[in-house]
This record gives sequence, C-alpha cells and structure tokens, in this order.
Amino acid sequence: MTSTTPSPRLPWVDTARGAAIVLVVTHHAVLFTTAEGLGHPAWTALNETLRLLRMPLFFFLSGLLAVRAVHRPWPDLLRRRTTNDLWVYLLWASAAFAAFTLVVPYARDDVPGGPRGWLDQTLLLPDNGAWYLLALALYLPLGRLTRTVPTVVLLPAAAALAAALGPGQLVRYSFVWSDLLTLFVFFAAGLRLREGALRLSTRVPGPAAVTALAAVVGALALAVTALSLTQVPGVRLLVGAGAVVAGCAVAVRLAPTRLGHGLAHVGSRTLPVYVTHEIVLGVLVLALAPAAGTGLRGPLSLLAPAVLVAAALAVCLPLRGPLTRVPWLLHAPWAAPRQREVRPTVGVATVPETRDRVQGV
Repeated sequence: MTSTTPSPRLPWVDTARGAAIVLVVTHHAVLFTTAEGLGHPAWTALNETLRLLRMPLFFFLSGLLAVRAVHRPWPDLLRRRTTNDLWVYLLWASAAFAAFTLVVPYARDDVPGGPRGWLDQTLLLPDNGAWYLLALALYLPLGRLTRTVPTVVLLPAAAALAAALGPGQLVRYSFVWSDLLTLFVFFAAGLRLREGALRLSTRVPGPAAVTALAAVVGALALAVTALSLTQVPGVRLLVGAGAVVAGCAVAVRLAPTRLGHGLAHVGSRTLPVYVTHEIVLGVLVLALAPAAGTGLRGPLSLLAPAVLVAAALAVCLPLRGPLTRVPWLLHAPWAAPRQREVRPTVGVATVPETRDRVQGV
C-alpha cells in the first residue's frame, strides 16, 4: 500500500461538531426530565430556542465533509455510505425502540409496540434519536444526483422548499419527514459553498466581533421563539443561516482554547455518542425520577438537564473503544473501514480528504 500525504487539518470543524452534539444531548436531556416531571420552563424555552440553531449547523458541517463522498461512483457511494448509514440507523433505532418498550418505562408518544410499533418508529413515522443517519443516507445520493445542477439553481430551490415547509409538520407524529425536507438546504450549502467557507474561516474577525455576532443570532432565535414566529415562512431558514455563520465563526475562535480542545475531543467521537446517548439518558433519568414528587423537585429541575448531559457524555465517550471492537455496531458488514498506512491525527477533521464516515447528530 502506498502512503499518502495527510490533508491540512481543520480543528475548528471538530470543535463545531462537538458543540452541536452537546446541544443534541441537551435537547434529549430536557425531553427526558420533562417527561419524568422534572421539567423547568427555563430549560424548555432554551431548548426550543436551540432547536432553531443546532441542526442547521450540524448538517452544514456534514455537507462540508461530504464533498468527496458525493463524487464517488454510484456503487461505491451506495455500498460504503448510503447502505452503511441505513444499517447503523436501523440497528440503533431498533435498539432504542427495544429499550424504551421493554426495559426503560418511558415514551414520548403513545405508540404501539411489537413489529407495527417498530415499523412506525423507524421507517413509516420515524421519531427516534438516530434520525440524522437516515437523513445522511438520503442526502448523500441526492447530493450525487444533483451534483451537475448549478449552485445558483440548487440552493435557491432548496431554500424555497425549506421556507415553504418550515412552518408546519408534514406528517402527524413524525417531525423527521419535515426536517428532512427543510434541512437539506444546509447540507447542500456545505457541499457547494465549502471552498468559500474555508477561505472565510481564515479571515474570522476578533473575539469581540464574533461574540457580538453570536449574541445577535442568539437574540434573534430567542425572539422568534418567544413571539411564536416559527410559523412564519422563511423564519426558520433565516435563523438557521445565522446559526451556521455564527457557529462556524465561534468554533474558529474557540478551537485553539482549552474549551475548544474539549469540544473537538467530543466532536471526533460524535457517532458513538450520537447512537448511544438517548438510551443512556433514558436509564440515567430513572435515578432522578423518585425526586419528582419531593421537595427537591424545584432545585433539581434546574440542575437535572446539565447533570444528565455531563453524566451521559461521561458514559458515552468511553464506549467508542468497545463499540469499535465489536463487529458491525458502527458500520455495516459490507462497509468495514479499510486500514490505511497513513492516518490523520485522531480527533481532527480534514478537508478535502475527510474521514470516510461523516459522523454526526
């Protein structure tokens, strides 16, 4: 095997991905504590605000790292990426379904059990924490199909679709199908605007300007949530675009810091955290549930989501090693990772020769 030269490393990408996955874990922690009677209005409001920000950023980063994949021959793309993502999605969505119907007495919706419940929750009316992998399995072939469509046509068309469908949920009991249609624009933007984004990442202004930008975007998202403007066509798209710009700028500035390094550590391990954290949270929240009917409910409702996020990360991050060693848990049997003689440093995203797997949400 001939050696290759590693591509330039982009620590800020893993920093941004780490921040995004922490927000995803926080989202589910708030949902779990609310379901167990430990919800607090402040956390609920914050979670609704962050909902406008985290997935646009996550999908933009995924598109940024998927440029090489969408230029592969169709057989290679389908074997190594699309069917692989579907395998991992079905495996872990099934594990979550089994956990929440057989082991952990928790469910956000009154859904049937057995084969019909599994079919609804995973394919027909998907409503599970692994749906990001389903999105990737669809977005990558779509990116391949549209690679000859001019950017000036593709992005406005995807943006128009996102603006039109953003206000409402297309399918009852399943937010996933709506999100799949409205979030593609951010994935496509990562694919098509990568070169410009990388150039701009070297020209990010100073900390004061970046902090001000992040504050403006955060205030906009908070106002949209508080005034219930999410039903206005185009509002989610506008806030999501702001989240992408501000999130990338903040990540560039944070990357050299200790906090940035910590987030990059998480960002380089997003797949094992992503597929396991919902089950882990479901188990952990049971330890807090008895306090819901006591005098500790008030203080605990303020602390519980943060405690659960920290505990879930402490459990999920070390699972990377064991899960990697067990065949077929993080990749399909037909898409096993190939050994390379020269590997990029673990924990740092690279462009354009990125990892074969775009790990995520």
